[in-house]
Amino acid sequence: MAWAPHYKRFLRVVVIQNLNRRGEVQGHVVLCSTDTAMPAQQIRSLYSARFRLEFVFRDVKQFAGLNTCQLRSSLSLENHWNAALFAVSLGRAEVLLDDAGRCKRPASWLPCSYEDVKRRAYNQLFAHRILRHLGLAARFDELQNHPASPLHLGVKVA
Repeated sequence: MAWAPHYKRFLRVVVIQNLNRRGEVQGHVVLCSTDTAMPAQQIRSLYSARFRLEFVFRDVKQFAGLNTCQLRSSLSLENHWNAALFAVSLGRAEVLLDDAGRCKRPASWLPCSYEDVKRRAYNQLFAHRILRHLGLAARFDELQNHPASPLHLGVKVA
């Protein structure tokens, strides 16, 4: 526990050391909490969860249009924020769940960017349109199940 004069309160301080194979300290991370009774493991878990949340907000801002809103009423702003967050949640659910609603990957699976979801959707739309114009729309399922995964072209995270 340490006194933080800037905050005028005590902080619970947790120092995590990164060790190499020989047990020598290579680096460290300092985490703080205003809850002085919180266990160190819980502080570390909360910081890890915060890191995952940052990816959600990044995706909402960059790919779901959170920053492109010019509304003035608070109700309209809340509706826009909810729609953007909902779109990212649906995209993440599409990646994490199969058609029956069972988990394909654990929810903690981090590499899930909404940019990749949008890229896959665009690739599917584009491929479906091309096949339809060529009279081969019935063969779209073959393309989806192809081992080379052509519908994942341009996706950063596999």
